[in-house]
Amino acid sequence: MNTKVFANLKGSGGNIWEVFEVLDDARRAIFRNTVFGYFIDVPRLQGDALLFHKMFLHQIRPDPVLSPDGIKRLYFRVGNTKMVYGPEEFCLITGFNFGEYPKNIGRKGSEKLISSKKRCLLRERLFPDHTNSSVKIGDLKSLILNQTFLALDDLDAVRVCLIYILCEGFLGKEVNDRVPQDWFYLAENLDLWNSFAWGSYLWDFTYVDLEDTWNKIHHYLSLPERGQTLKYSVSGFTAPIRHRVRTNTSFVVHGLSELEPGTSFKELAAFDDISNNGNSFRLGDLGVWFIDLKHLFI
Repeated sequence: MNTKVFANLKGSGGNIWEVFEVLDDARRAIFRNTVFGYFIDVPRLQGDALLFHKMFLHQIRPDPVLSPDGIKRLYFRVGNTKMVYGPEEFCLITGFNFGEYPKNIGRKGSEKLISSKKRCLLRERLFPDHTNSSVKIGDLKSLILNQTFLALDDLDAVRVCLIYILCEGFLGKEVNDRVPQDWFYLAENLDLWNSFAWGSYLWDFTYVDLEDTWNKIHHYLSLPERGQTLKYSVSGFTAPIRHRVRTNTSFVVHGLSELEPGTSFKELAAFDDISNNGNSFRLGDLGVWFIDLKHLFI
């Protein structure tokens, strides 16, 4: 029986470019100086849900022997080729800081603790008709794409973009999900926002769903009677692992001799067009250069 697969990669990062399109030169300059700023020059990221799904058909289940240091990583094997994906790869690809951070940040318990101490001034300026806990992701997007966005202070305009990119683009939150007020507090001080351990935070958040992907797929495959369609969603920032597959698995990509293994997102931002046999193409269109993968996967 042929099975159709619909993998919804919520934190694919593909929607953040609509934010960049509404930033004028002055706001772009401010945004470029933030920790997420280099993304404004990265070619639009693609979903690549099929490639993502096929790689997880070849995941090696976690084994303490494989991670003697106790660090959580993902392991894959395709034929005789192995691939490891862990916090080191995530850090190298994104360039985000790794380090300690409050483990309850962005969660309800943290919100109650902070809300009793001080007012959320950024939220009050951006959404005066909302309470600290009632702003939704859709409210952020509506503000950014509305004419009232033009009337905002430039720094506040960049702050709301940062929060939206974090929540929708990297964490994969949906329009009806509420925005943790922690992000408003953090964005009020851009120095704190830029120095926050986003690498550690996003890796920890994303790993949970990545590790569970195998369970979702193999639960479906283990059913004695299953339908013709497998559907599952993955939250968190999945773009780095898809980039890892593209640039580090030599048997997947054809004709990319100028793209060195391990290329980071920041290095992608330094490229506009690269040449392949005299033909120019954007890195955001790498999908057209994949060889046929049928013989590599089950």
